[in-house]
Amino acid sequence: MGFVIVLSVFLIATIATLANSIDRTILTIYGYTKYYTYVIPQRVTSRVPADQKAIIRADKRIDRVMEASLFFTNIKTVIGSLPFVILGLDPDNRAYILERIGTHIVQGRMPAEGMPEAALSEPLAKNKHIKVGDIVAGPTDEGGISGSPIAVRCVGILKGPVWIAVSTKSFCDSVFLAAPRSTIYTAKSPSDLLAVNNDMMPERNKSGGKLSPSKCQVLSRQNLIAQVRDSLSTLFLIMGVVNSTVIFVIALMSGMLSNIYFTQRIGEFAVLAAIGYQRLQLIGRILAETLLLNAVGWAIGAVVTYIFLSTFRESLFEPRGLFIDPLDRFAYVYTIPIPLVITAFAVVTIGLRLMRFDPVTIIERREAV
Repeated sequence: MGFVIVLSVFLIATIATLANSIDRTILTIYGYTKYYTYVIPQRVTSRVPADQKAIIRADKRIDRVMEASLFFTNIKTVIGSLPFVILGLDPDNRAYILERIGTHIVQGRMPAEGMPEAALSEPLAKNKHIKVGDIVAGPTDEGGISGSPIAVRCVGILKGPVWIAVSTKSFCDSVFLAAPRSTIYTAKSPSDLLAVNNDMMPERNKSGGKLSPSKCQVLSRQNLIAQVRDSLSTLFLIMGVVNSTVIFVIALMSGMLSNIYFTQRIGEFAVLAAIGYQRLQLIGRILAETLLLNAVGWAIGAVVTYIFLSTFRESLFEPRGLFIDPLDRFAYVYTIPIPLVITAFAVVTIGLRLMRFDPVTIIERREAV
């Protein structure tokens, strides 16, 4: 029975960790939303209207408002290819953003003004399997979208806490003529950015903010999280149903095994009852043994899960765009019902038998044999 518990904990914890990794992956890839927020114009204009920019600048918590151009490169994720923004900024704004997120150049150089060049953060370059001199985006891109009508080369590798890719605004403006220009804003204190986003355009009630949803859209961290959680709600529902079914089947099977195990020891319990042990004491003994077995099985299953996920995280999961946490607390807590249900099922079934059995009859039968 202990081996069954180990396998069930390993199975459910691994599934839960992989499911949670989708959320973790998206928030890791788009982690720059913790530092700055995009405002993009509605389709009727190519730029965010001046009155909307004035509203943003008027907020005393705002540190800088800047215009940015952009294009895209495709990245590999667990849910397929997704577009990732290559940000075109003036040199001063680019230096400001990189300093803001604690990122600096570690290999190569920054893109030259007006040239089809870009610099990528280390995890982004690793995800795309490119190095300095390779193509970042171009007309022959496969999967996702075609990022650029001309080939854009990687000329620098950046090191920092978040994924980011930068180019020059002069290049973007000269090549992507029809692309809308975005506005980016930062808060004086990064911890205030979520509150600023909510004031500008709430995630639930967009018309209740300072900005007009008919003129622009705010691509905030709140919106990103809400979209990810909404997309994953069905997946977590399916995972819950599957795990509940697994727990029920494992509990049923383990209860049957417990019945067989304790039936083989019925003589032992009969002797204990004959020498004065109360029925509740016998049930308590069964409860203690079953809890110990389940606790040990759960602990071993958790250790096996951690070793498996840690061993294959960098070699198997991350190269496929899946960022997992081998110590995902939710995944391990999610497996706690397994030993509890198994213990309850086993104790109830065995306890009912102990409450009805006659120790004298059992001892006499054993002596007759």
